[in-house]
Amino acid sequence: MSMFWESMGFMRWPLAFSLLAVALLAFYSAGRLFGRSARADLRTKVFVDAILFWGGFAVVSGVLGTVIGIVIAAQAIEAAGAVSTTLVWGGIKVALLTSLFGLLVLFLASMLWFLLQLRWRLLEAREAPAV
Repeated sequence: MSMFWESMGFMRWPLAFSLLAVALLAFYSAGRLFGRSARADLRTKVFVDAILFWGGFAVVSGVLGTVIGIVIAAQAIEAAGAVSTTLVWGGIKVALLTSLFGLLVLFLASMLWFLLQLRWRLLEAREAPAV
């Protein structure tokens, strides 16, 4: 696991921050939406929607990390001259780890957002005056 973490380079920090933000926003929003005094207020809606933003930020950070990794790998290959294809694909595999992590964060954020958004809408419908 630490090898995976180290191989993401400096892009691991924005990705880890995104994951932390998604988790904290989800816990906070779940507490407001499933607690005893659960209401569909706009403040809670803003926190629920922020979950999706941080998931998207994780994907963008992951893709940026992949592009930076591939550029660095291309520079190293250019400097070395002839390199084996196994070595090249090993470098590309490592470069793709940031995109994979970003996509996993987005997947988690999307699922949490959907569930919390659904709960928010059900509370909103319950609170709406009957016409």
